[in-house]
Amino acid sequence: MAIPGAATAGGAITGPPPPRYWVRHRVALTGWGLLAPALIVLLIMSVVPTIYLVMFAFQHVDLLGPGTKFVGIQNFERVLGDPEMWSDAGATALYVALAVSIQLVFGMALALMLNRKMRETNLLTALFILPLGVAPVVSALIFRELLNPVYGWVDFYLQSWGLMGDPVDWLANPLTAWISIITLDVWQWTPFVALILLAGLQGVPQEPREAAVVDGAGPLSLFWHVTLPLMRPFIAIALVLRAIEAFKTFAGVYVLTGGGPGTSTTLLTLDMYRIALQDFDVGAASALGICFLFALSFVMSRLLAVLAKSTDILED
Repeated sequence: MAIPGAATAGGAITGPPPPRYWVRHRVALTGWGLLAPALIVLLIMSVVPTIYLVMFAFQHVDLLGPGTKFVGIQNFERVLGDPEMWSDAGATALYVALAVSIQLVFGMALALMLNRKMRETNLLTALFILPLGVAPVVSALIFRELLNPVYGWVDFYLQSWGLMGDPVDWLANPLTAWISIITLDVWQWTPFVALILLAGLQGVPQEPREAAVVDGAGPLSLFWHVTLPLMRPFIAIALVLRAIEAFKTFAGVYVLTGGGPGTSTTLLTLDMYRIALQDFDVGAASALGICFLFALSFVMSRLLAVLAKSTDILED
């Protein structure tokens, strides 16, 4: 047995083992060192812009005018007292509700189809996720050309099939413009919802389904009373993720309709863009962004609270 501090046969001098707290600190420092690059990127990309956003919200920052000056809560009073902002907030909520609801229905139907054990399932899955690889701006440009009343494919085939007479300018009417932007969002993001729900379907245990079949349950009853309750956690995940992204929709609506005709399809994200980069009032745009952030946080917290009552995904 070697004595600490004494020389061994090989000439090496043994010392006392390092203190336990030093080992713990060294492990902690190693962990923080590995996390440092990601934390620095997060700080630069998220925290610093948020600090600037809060600072500008209480200042008058006109990119074309004189210098910056502190104005207190005037920017918040301006955006919260504008009736058009409240109208656009209602339009944003309506857009999210319609788009996400349709995506959940179509996504469930698509997931049920892909969940069947067929040789074509892998190929179909690869084809259905192609819209996720297309940039929103590119998708909107393609849709705008497809809906063109002069040479667009949509009017051409609808007329060829006898479903309509004269061409329809889809983006010139508020109702058809709403149908267009929601269709664009549904086309692009339904595969994302379907993949989440497909993962849930593949994890559903077979025992409850087999027991229900033995008891005489039909396909519809089996889905409604067995499969759907077991899928609630995955539906909750898809609903929350898509609602957050839908509230942030900008590129597709901006390219497809520009908020028109008039202001019928104007969302809050378009308001922030116009105030900041067309009116050059960064202070008011920052205030609107903070209000939008708090409103989105409140809506998501309420939505999560409602979902937690029917699923165990948020429980400890």
